[in-house]
Amino acid sequence: MEVCTHTISVHQQNRYDPTRTTVLRNLFAKQMKRRFTELSVVIKKAIVDQNCFGAPITALQMDIPGQEAFAFRRSAEKVEAFMEWLQRQINAGILQISQFEQIGVGAEHAWTNYYILDSYKRGVMRARAELQRAGYNVPSIEDTGGIDMVMGTPFHIDRVGLLFTRVFSDLKGITEAMASQIARVLAQGMVDGDGPALLARKLLSVINGTNAAELGITDTLGRFIPASRRAMMLARTELIRAHHLATIQEYRNWALEGVYVRGEWKTAGDDRVCSDCASLEGKVYSLDEIEGMIPRHPNCRCIALPWIKELQKYR
Repeated sequence: MEVCTHTISVHQQNRYDPTRTTVLRNLFAKQMKRRFTELSVVIKKAIVDQNCFGAPITALQMDIPGQEAFAFRRSAEKVEAFMEWLQRQINAGILQISQFEQIGVGAEHAWTNYYILDSYKRGVMRARAELQRAGYNVPSIEDTGGIDMVMGTPFHIDRVGLLFTRVFSDLKGITEAMASQIARVLAQGMVDGDGPALLARKLLSVINGTNAAELGITDTLGRFIPASRRAMMLARTELIRAHHLATIQEYRNWALEGVYVRGEWKTAGDDRVCSDCASLEGKVYSLDEIEGMIPRHPNCRCIALPWIKELQKYR
């Protein structure tokens, strides 16, 4: 059942999304989906519109730029050439790396880093605010020079760098599995004599899952999760991980000032919370224990809050 968002109180919104990253997660997932959708578009244009494999055409058909680009005599050569082209499209879109200047030195930056960094910063700010709310005498983010100054500490720099690498590596793994499956489907389609339209439908199904069962699209284990869905799941889950690890690291950073906390597990508190997470609601762990527990599963929305027994009745 849909709920009109303007009638939901701030408290209810925070319970629904205790990390307060819903908008950011939706934007990241939307951007991820857009890039896989654009890949689907260029594949369809290459196979159907441009007839890149050189399938028989009518005499009245106009020449299209790129027509018969992969019209080699042997199917293996067609597959190899197509996959080389496909990898270039993946690199340019899904695995896009941008160049930027950093202190006068050229550096590379994956497009996914912007979302991870944003979520990490939110986790740091949330942790500081929760420490103050719990009664600890810690300064605000503004009093310590702002979020960019706080992010300049070695521990945060190291953590966010590892997250950048993790997300890009996992996304690359998704595209590699997708490319491998596309190569198999493409080769089999050529053996079966599929025409351009059917061949394109099968390849697009590997990406977006459309009519996968009807087209017989499965992975090597006989099951199937389309690449686009896996990537969107990665986007939502890794933003929660970034937020959580930032929170835990910020809790730890104040240990030298005598601030030692434990983490209390908090769920979104709605009917979408899974039984695993629901059973952990309110449980208290050391920072070492809870650090690797969130996200508990893909699309998890849980958070670790500083635990002070005296304040529990106010939560």
